[in-house]
Amino acid sequence: MNNKAIAGIAATLAAVMLPQAASAFDRGCGRAAECYEKVRTPAVYKTVARQVVVRPARREVVRTRAVMGYRNEQVMVRRASSHVVHSPAVYRTQHRRVMLQPARTVYDTVPAVTRTVYENVVVRPATTKWVHRRGLLRRDKMCKVRVPAVTRRVARTVVVRPARRVRRRIPAVYGTVAKRVMVRPATARKVHTPAAYRTVRRRVVVQPATSRVIEHPAVVRTRHERVRVSPRGARWVRARH
Repeated sequence: MNNKAIAGIAATLAAVMLPQAASAFDRGCGRAAECYEKVRTPAVYKTVARQVVVRPARREVVRTRAVMGYRNEQVMVRRASSHVVHSPAVYRTQHRRVMLQPARTVYDTVPAVTRTVYENVVVRPATTKWVHRRGLLRRDKMCKVRVPAVTRRVARTVVVRPARRVRRRIPAVYGTVAKRVMVRPATARKVHTPAAYRTVRRRVVVQPATSRVIEHPAVVRTRHERVRVSPRGARWVRARH
């Protein structure tokens, strides 16, 4: 049974049941000013066109392999380097006459020339003194007596020639000394060693691999369907007396 037949049956049933519902409702109205009755409304349908995807859109990746080949290349076997070569200094011994002590002037002291002389020196000068004496008759008497001077022989040093300073010239003193002298100074030179290469056959990519994307659009067709716009329901309408 299709949708149109179902809709017709539903409309017929609604026409039969509405008068009965109205009479039942009227029984309770009496002398009311206004009366309303409940009316059933059928569902509303309509036919719509809808786009249906038969096959969705997709992407296809197409890849191409790389093209390989061989090529000769220079590769480094040993890197370039450098080192420093040191040469020591060269020395030799030289003998030469040098001044060990410069000339100078000195002063010598010549001692004084002396001699010893002897002379009499008065130790105590001549004096007089009173001396008590007794005479022949035992008489006391005082006599003034001369006391001679007392001398002594003493030695005295006499300077014959005084001390003096004598100037004396001392010549320079020379000698032979050995001295180590540098004939050639130490040197340092930088020696460079170049890098070493060799030829090798290497497999290389002549043409790289590629890939491309192919877009396939979706396949869509139109389908007609009957759809319900509003569902079946009921509404109140004003009833006639």
